[in-house]
Amino acid sequence: MTKLVLSIALVIVGVAAGTLALLHFRTAQIAVQRAVSPGDLSQRHAYLADRCESCHESTVGVTVAKCTVCHATSERLLGRQPTEFHASISECATCHIEHQRTNVRPLVMDHVELARVGARTLARASRQDADSAATLAALETWLRVRGPEQFDATSARESLNCAGCHDRRDPHFKHFGSDCAQCHGMETWTVSGYQHPSSRSKECMQCHQAPPSHFMGHFFMVSQKFAGKKHARVDQCFECHNTTSWNDIVDVGFYKHH
Repeated sequence: MTKLVLSIALVIVGVAAGTLALLHFRTAQIAVQRAVSPGDLSQRHAYLADRCESCHESTVGVTVAKCTVCHATSERLLGRQPTEFHASISECATCHIEHQRTNVRPLVMDHVELARVGARTLARASRQDADSAATLAALETWLRVRGPEQFDATSARESLNCAGCHDRRDPHFKHFGSDCAQCHGMETWTVSGYQHPSSRSKECMQCHQAPPSHFMGHFFMVSQKFAGKKHARVDQCFECHNTTSWNDIVDVGFYKHH
């Protein structure tokens, strides 16, 4: 009986000691991770601050496989035309750089690096259609991949063919030509210094085109009534719309379309 009690006591002590050892190891592991961390994670990734293994692999670093565990099913990212290309990209850390600060979004807009990623991705593809092959050729020419020593960022910027990667449908309905660089930069998605023409302007259709619904019964049955402008014409955009956003309706506010 004494031996049995002693055995049970030893098991309990052993379990307790093992538990304490694991807790101590985990505490030490977290302390080491914090000590070697290059900086704080962004707000969205902050919950992973003490779990380096969620993103990093030993001796390798951040891998695509680790990123796709959380991001591969992002409908918001993969379901929109401007960002759907992420489905075929096999590099993440080139553009999405973490450990900068909690208030810094982990996104670096660098067209040169993005073009290099695109070229590498297309080059790795086992099969290519005509458009992909043409895009790869254009990227290689632009980046001087065949002769890196000849690469010059200034000349490359000037010779950039925007339509090679971006949607070939002109959102400006050919009103501004094909020289995208006259308004758009390469460091940010937004147009620097852009100012919409005066809200008092009545020539909206010089740049804008009314949606299909405005040429159907929906315009008379819904749009005019909601805006309180039953006599407004389709070409009188200024009667209903503010220049802040297409769904910011004059004297009504933001209209939740769906």
